[in-house]
Parts: sequence; structure tokens; C-alpha cells
Amino acid sequence: MLFKKRLNKNNSASAYQQDFNLSQQSVLLLIICQFVNLLTLSFELSWWMLSIIAICLGWQLSIFKKLTQKPNKVLIGILSVTGCILLALTSQALGLLSTMLHLLCLSYVLKSFELNKRGDFYQMILLGLFVLIASLIFQQSLYFAIILSLIIIFNFTLIIGYFAPSKKYSANLNIAAKIFLQSAPLAICLFFVFPKLAPLWAVPTAKSAKTGLSDSVKVGDIANLALSDELAFRVKFDNQVPAYSQMYWRTIVMERFDGQSWKTGLGGLLEDRLDNKSGRNIVYQYFFDPANASGKTFDYQVITSPTYQNWLYALDLARVDTNRTQGNEIYHRQDYSLYSKKPITQNTSYYVTSYVEMPLAIDINDYSYQRNLDIPESSNPRLVEKAQGLRAKYTNDKQGNADLIQEVLTTFNQDVYRYTLNPPRLDNNSLDQFYFETKAGFCEHFASSFTFLMRAAGIPSRLVTGYMGGEYNAQGSYFSVYQRDAHAWSEVWLKDKGWIRVDPTAAINPERVERGFSDELLREQAASSNDAFSLLRYSNNNPLINAIRLQLEALDYNWTRWVIGYTADKQNQFLAQLALAFKSLKDIEFISVIKSGLLLLSALILWWVIRQINAARQPHSNNYFYQLIIEKLSKQGVHKPLDMTPKDFVLVIKQQLPEIAFEFAKFSQLYSSLEYQALDDKQKQVTSKAFKLSYKRIQAKL
Repeated sequence: MLFKKRLNKNNSASAYQQDFNLSQQSVLLLIICQFVNLLTLSFELSWWMLSIIAICLGWQLSIFKKLTQKPNKVLIGILSVTGCILLALTSQALGLLSTMLHLLCLSYVLKSFELNKRGDFYQMILLGLFVLIASLIFQQSLYFAIILSLIIIFNFTLIIGYFAPSKKYSANLNIAAKIFLQSAPLAICLFFVFPKLAPLWAVPTAKSAKTGLSDSVKVGDIANLALSDELAFRVKFDNQVPAYSQMYWRTIVMERFDGQSWKTGLGGLLEDRLDNKSGRNIVYQYFFDPANASGKTFDYQVITSPTYQNWLYALDLARVDTNRTQGNEIYHRQDYSLYSKKPITQNTSYYVTSYVEMPLAIDINDYSYQRNLDIPESSNPRLVEKAQGLRAKYTNDKQGNADLIQEVLTTFNQDVYRYTLNPPRLDNNSLDQFYFETKAGFCEHFASSFTFLMRAAGIPSRLVTGYMGGEYNAQGSYFSVYQRDAHAWSEVWLKDKGWIRVDPTAAINPERVERGFSDELLREQAASSNDAFSLLRYSNNNPLINAIRLQLEALDYNWTRWVIGYTADKQNQFLAQLALAFKSLKDIEFISVIKSGLLLLSALILWWVIRQINAARQPHSNNYFYQLIIEKLSKQGVHKPLDMTPKDFVLVIKQQLPEIAFEFAKFSQLYSSLEYQALDDKQKQVTSKAFKLSYKRIQAKL
């Protein structure tokens, strides 16, 4: 008896596994879903992972077309081991986050070869949703969110299609869209009121994802960055707006030059240094009392795009409002740049007041003074000789230094120097070669050579990289700053004046610092850019495309500001204001509002319950009862192919289950009459009653 029970149990499990069967439509949908889901992460995956994905998806498609057989476990194991070995070899270069994403995608694409039971299918759906959600780490714009929502609906259609294989794809898609839209009000409500808890762990930084300016700049780097139309950040001013020529967005200050590249200063008094105990970087902050400030100020909000770096953007002299969102996560560095405690892995908002007429560091210590005079030995000897000649010509005082600076700028302006995005290549980033021979370059060429000349002439100077200007969007009243607006300029330290900005670009190409890229530079940028799908590239000479682009960007800006920017701090402020509004009401009004709210909520709940009860009372379709019997027969080992008619299936039942053959034949005949014959109301009522009675009899026998 015990053996018989075990045998029945094993047979039941075997029948459960055999019961899993995807229709041809569902198999094709599954392949398409995999392709679309993985497409959202395609820019974050390495070439070898994309190759594995392409091979697996192509193989699945050939199996669907019955061109090849399903791979055996050995071949799947070889693919798995190969992928894991490649991950192990490239993990250090990829970084932790990218390695985890590669592993997720590898599991997702290989799992499709192991769909043996319903649980495997569910795992496939969950892995696909994980892939989609992971893509939000890198893209959070309004348009990407819309695309992602459509892909999620497409995945829901796959699930519904599995449980309703007889329904058309369009009907299943309609049901999935309705479910998604019906869940939207609850999702919106939870978005505003559900507590935004801090994550249990931090998302690691992707090494390959770092964008924008770097803390190490070689001659030519910014010219390459200027070919990108990628958004860097947006700025919305509260009241007054500075002139275009005042929009120098300070980002990184370079105080070390090794002969080929400029780097940030490390080590020294009141500067960045490493903590010997923790090994972490200590960022010293400058101290500034707004009460002692004078001159013109600008108040504005900055919303940055993810860069996976710590650098932030502001006009000089910047002071972050620590009482507003995320302001307490930002350092004010000694070099007057802003530095985030954590890498910028998502859109980040902060509020700044800039005191644009305040001097920078009237007094500096001896270490800082000397460091900004250092030049490598035997580096650019012709520029050193040029600087010595200038030093001999002008006195080493405030006026003499000012005259020396002006002569260098006049040389840039009157000589045959040319401002271009495609400068000639320099040997070993030689500033000598640029200054005396090629005389064609972008902003960092002129700023680097000028800064080097100043140091060689005995004037403390440093290179500053950031962004210049911005595009005004009248639809949203804000400025967009793109990577192509990246810029470099110099700062010289003069006695009694402090650090003074000197931009050699203004001497070469004044239009660049007054209005932006000239038509010639825009043509160079368009010709050299690899982004063929950027509307910014095509909008320069087409007013209609430009108007459409600005409107779309304004929508995305508001999405970023109000939805992506709805942080835990803003949620707390919103709930506090809501509570304050209730407290400000009189007691009797407060009680009345509460009672009215509860009454309305109760009425809505009652309406929803009644609707659900009515829906439950609605009679099921004839196909519903027929499919229930088919599922019960399938569990007993009698399967009905999708392309077999009810009449032909009766013959199968006669052979395999003769004890119910007569009743099943009657049941099938009644089903066919209800589904395919034109019956009047009375005939339909009688036939339907007999059909349900036959259903109960078969169910009892089974």
C-alpha cells in the first residue's frame, strides 16, 4: 500500500513536469522579451557578453524555427563555465557593479535552455524583471521610464499568454496594459507616502560608467569630450541670471603638472591628503562667513546627471545651502570647488549661493604658493626660455605681472593661433610644439600653455576645468549644460587680489565665452560626433527640431526635478507640511475633515468590495469549464494538443479513459454547440444547463 502511494506520488510529480508546455506564440514572445530586456543594459555590457547573448538568442530562434535541436546539459555547462572564466578574468577591469550585471545577464540568457517545469518559467520572468530594474541604475529619464513601462507590460503579456494560450496576443496585451494602469494610482500613492528608507547596502561604482571631466587632464582630452552631446547638469536660477560670459562652472582645480598631464593637488598643509589610519581621502574645507560677504550674488539649484565621480559644479564663490536637500553631503574644498562625499550615481540636486564678486584667497600659505610655481625639469624648454624673456622685460610686482599676462594674451589674439576641435597631434603632449609650431588647439591647449608660461615666469598659477555657459530652455526656465560645454581656463595669484581667472580662449575666440560655440565650431562638432541619434546635433540649423527638442527636454527636466528628485528629505518636508496644515485648522474643522475623509474612504472601499463580488458572481465562460477538464485530464497523463479539435480528442479519451468516454463525448458535443452553433435564448439556456451538469459528472469521475 505504501509502495502504491509512493508510486502515485512519483507519477504525480512526473505528470506535473510533463504538464508544462509553452505555446509557439509564448516561445516567440519569450525570445523577444529576452532581447528587449537585455537591450536596456546593452551599453553597460562588454563585447564578449554581447556575443554570448547573441549566440544564445540566435540558438533559441533556430530551435523555435526547428532548424536545430535544444543543446544538451554538457554544452550549456561549457557556455556557463566559459562565461564565468571570462568574468573572473575581467572582473577587476569591469568593477564590482558591472561584474554583477554581467553575471545576471549570463544567468538570464542561459536559463532559457532549461525550461523543464513551470518554476523555471517563473524564474525566467523574475530574472527579466531584475534586468529591467537594473537598467534604472544608469538611466532615469522620463522617456526611458516610459519605454521601461512598455517593456514591463510586454513581459506581463508573456505571463498572461501562458495561462491563456487560446487567446490572441492583442487580447493578452490589452489585459496586461489594463493591469498596469490599474496599479498606477496605488503606486503613485505609495510613492508619496511610503517611507523612503535608506538602502541596506550601497550600489558599487561602475568603473566603465564614469563620465565627464576627469581629475587628470592631458592636452586634447577636453576637445574629445566636447564631441559629446550628453547632458552634464541643469541649473535653475531663482531671480537674477548671470550673463553668459559669467557662467564659468568650476569643477576641478589642477595644481600638479608632470610634463604631460595636469592633476589635482594631493598632500600638503590644508589640502587633500590621505589618512594614514583609514587610507581614505580627507577633504579640507574652506571657511566662509556669508555675513561678511558683499557684492552681487546668484541663487540657483543644480541637478546633476550621474557621473560616478565626486566632483560637482558651481559658480565662484560657491556656498551650498546645507539646510536644503542633500546639501549636507557636499564639501567646500580649499580650492573653492565642490566635492560630494559619495560618487554621483544618480540625479543629484543641491542649492547654491554664489558670491561672484568675492576675491578668492587674498592670502595663501608658502606651501601653496610654491606648489603653484612648480614645473618639471627639462619640460618644454622653449616655453621656459620665453617666460624668462618676459620676466626680464617686466618687473616682478603687481603691475609688472599684469602687463606680462596681458602681453601673452595679446600674442594669442594677434598671432596666427587657431581655435579648433580637431587640433594636430602633439608629440608627448608637448606644449612647446603647440605654442611655437602647430598653433591650433582647443581650450586646454591655450590654458595649459598659458599656465605653464606663468609658472615659468614666477607667477603662481593653476589650471581649472569645468563648463562654460549653458543653453537656456524657455519652456522650463532653466539652463542645460552639456559635456560639449566642457572648458578649461587658468587662475593666477596676484598680491592683494588673490586668485584671478584668466581665460586665454577669450583672446583667441571671444564668441566662445560670450555666446557659445560659433557656427564653425558647431559644424566641426557635428562632423566629428558619433552620436547620430542626438537631436541636439540636428537642431542647430532646424528651428522646428530645436523647438521639439526643447519641449521634450523641459518635460524630462520636470520629471527629474519632481519625481527623481523626490528624496527622503523632500518626503519628510511634504509630510511635515501636510501635518502642519491639519494642525492649523480649528479643532471642529479638523474633526470634520477627518470624518469626511474616513467616510469617503469607507465608501470607496465598499464600492470596490461590491464590484469584486459582482465580478465573482458573473458566470464563467464555457471555455473556462472545458479547460478545467482538460487540465485535470492532463494531470492524469492524457494531453490535448493545442491544434486538436474537441471532436478528435473524444477519440483519444475512448482509447485511454474508456470509463468516462460516453460522458466526455456528450460534454464535448454540448461545448461545441454552445461555442459554434447559432442557438436562440431558450436553446442556449437548456444546452448550458446540460453542459454544466455534464461537467460536474466528469469532475466527480475524475
